[in-house]
Amino acid sequence: MSDVVISGTGILKVGRHYSKSLKDLAAEAAFEALDESQVDSVDYVIVSSSLSYTEVGQLGLAGYISSYIGLTGARPLSVEDGEASGLAAVEVATSLVKSGLADNVLVVGVDKLTEFTSGRVYEDLQKIYDSEVFLLHKVGHAGLAGLLMRMYMEKYKVSREELSYWPALMHSHAKENPHAMLRFAIDPSAVEKSLIIADPITLLDSFPLGDGAAAVVISNEEVVKGKGLAKVKACSSSSGLPNPFLQEDPLKIGSLISAYQKLVEMTGIKASDIDVMEIHDSFTITAMMILESLGLSKEGKAAKDVAEGKYGKDSKPAVNLSGGLKARGHPIGATGVYMVAELSRQLAGTFKGVSVPDASRALAVQVNGFGSSSRLVLLERR
Repeated sequence: MSDVVISGTGILKVGRHYSKSLKDLAAEAAFEALDESQVDSVDYVIVSSSLSYTEVGQLGLAGYISSYIGLTGARPLSVEDGEASGLAAVEVATSLVKSGLADNVLVVGVDKLTEFTSGRVYEDLQKIYDSEVFLLHKVGHAGLAGLLMRMYMEKYKVSREELSYWPALMHSHAKENPHAMLRFAIDPSAVEKSLIIADPITLLDSFPLGDGAAAVVISNEEVVKGKGLAKVKACSSSSGLPNPFLQEDPLKIGSLISAYQKLVEMTGIKASDIDVMEIHDSFTITAMMILESLGLSKEGKAAKDVAEGKYGKDSKPAVNLSGGLKARGHPIGATGVYMVAELSRQLAGTFKGVSVPDASRALAVQVNGFGSSSRLVLLERR
C-alpha cells in the first residue's frame, strides 16, 4: 500500500480580516497549498469549519468553496466536530486516500469570527458542549475551564504563579511565527495580573478570537512521485463523556487517553518518541490536562515542568512552537488544519518560526471542549 503524504500546505496569518470574506480566506489558503503541491487534479474538497455555520450563516460550505476556487466537479464534503473539526477533516481525507477512493484531497479549514461582537461569538462557542446541560445553565467555555483550573490547583497544590509559565512560553514561540496573531512576549507575572474572566482564569490564560484559514493537500505518494513535506503515519480518534465531571477524574481527558492508546497500538510510537507536537491549549488548564493525559508529565506536575523549562524548543517533544491556540490564535474549525500544516513544515525544515532541526516525528492533538471527542494525527519526515 502506498504512503499518504502531505504534498502541499497553505497558512494565513490569524487575525481580524475585515476586508476578506470567508470564501476569500479559504481560497487564499487553498491556492497556496495547491501551488506547493503541483497536483494535476483534486478528487475531493473537504472543508472544516465550526462557527461559520452560525456566525456567517452558510451551510454546504464545501460545495460553495469548491466552486469559488474553480474546482467544480470535485466531490465536496463539509466536516464539523466542534473544536476538533480540523483533525477530523484530515482523518477523513487520509482515509479516502488510503482506501484508494482518492489520489489527491484538498482539506481547507476556515472560520471567520471577528465580524461580530465577542459576546455573540462566545455564546455560539458554548454549543461545543452538551446543549441540554451547558446552554441551560450558561456555564460558558471559560467558566468550565475556571472550575477545572481551581480543582487542579487545589488537588495538586499548584500555585497560580506556576501556571503562568505556559502562556509566557506560548508567546515566546508566537513572537517568531509570522502567521501568529499575538506576536509579542509576556512575562509570567503579567498573566496573573491580567483581567480575570473566570477566576482563576485570566485573559492571558485564554485564546484570542481571530479569523483564519489553512489548507493541506493530502496525496497518494505514488501519484505525486515521491514528493511531499511529510508522511501521514496514522490518525486516531475517540469519543468521550459529554461532561468532564461525569468522569472518575475530571482532570483526565478520557477520550484523549483512549485515542492515544489506539495510536500506540497501531504504531508502537509513544508521545515521548515525538520530536515536535502541537496541542489544543484553548486555556492554560487544557494544556496541563493534555500533557498529563498523554503521560508526558506526571499527575499534577505539568505546570512545574513548564516552569522549569520543559516543552520549549530544546525539549523532546518541543510543544506548540507555533504559539498554540494561546498565541497563534484559535480560528476554531481551522485550528487542526493549521496544526497539520505547521507540523508538516517543521518536518520539511520550512517552518518560518521557532523550529526543531532534523525533526523526524510530529503529533497534532485536538480536544473538543474538555473531551467529548479527541483526535490525533501522527506525521513522519519523508
